[in-house]
Amino acid sequence: MLSHLALEEVAGHPMTESLTDKKALAMICGLALAISGAVVTTAEAIEPEKQPIYANIVNGLLCGTSSANQCKVPAGQRLIIEYVSGFVFAPVSSSQTTSVAMTVNDPGLGLTGAGFHVFPAIKVNTAPPTDVFAFSAPLKMMLHPNATFWFSNVAGISVSGYLVKFTGP
Repeated sequence: MLSHLALEEVAGHPMTESLTDKKALAMICGLALAISGAVVTTAEAIEPEKQPIYANIVNGLLCGTSSANQCKVPAGQRLIIEYVSGFVFAPVSSSQTTSVAMTVNDPGLGLTGAGFHVFPAIKVNTAPPTDVFAFSAPLKMMLHPNATFWFSNVAGISVSGYLVKFTGP
């Protein structure tokens, strides 16, 4: 019985390996493939508490653009906000900046509808009769179930993050 097989030459040297080594390697590779095929590779498997990505869109429309159009965290979930961006329309002026305030009502955090975060917005365009200001910022913020939030002075706002199952008070 042959105990070694010449596979090929690499850099002028013959490559050989025993059949026993080949069998062991095949078993290891087969085991690795079986394990990797059984592993779920979704974000849910890596971080099972994370749910689908959150965006501030309700019934196809943006929420959070005014006090009359507040976003609400779904019951039984916490919202982890990771990023906000938006724009402001204002009458033409010499101002190069404006500000946007995020207002939060979350009794679980002791927040009762006052301005919480302020974001500076810079002028990006002037097209009489309107100036356009824009802002964007990474933000790490957790809100409890049924908390509400909105941004003052905005024409459009994008809030992204994820929802986490929550069974607490």
